[in-house]
Amino acid sequence: MFRRAAAALTTTATAAVLALGFAGTAEAAPGIGFYARSHHISYADCQAAGKAGYHIWGPIFFCEPFSSARPDVIVLWVRY
Repeated sequence: MFRRAAAALTTTATAAVLALGFAGTAEAAPGIGFYARSHHISYADCQAAGKAGYHIWGPIFFCEPFSSARPDVIVLWVRY
């Protein structure tokens, strides 16, 4: 009985530590209604793609780095 309780407690504690460890590395999305449309190698390419898709998603779009760990990848966020 004691071994089962100890094993269950250890499993729960390990899962909690892993969940907290991975929660800090997630990147936040820009907001409700915005979707990642595409990714580009430069900010200028991203802006050009955003302007080219004006007839699909309108004038509301923006470009930002994928994450602090990957600033070389620029993501085009659009609002449909």
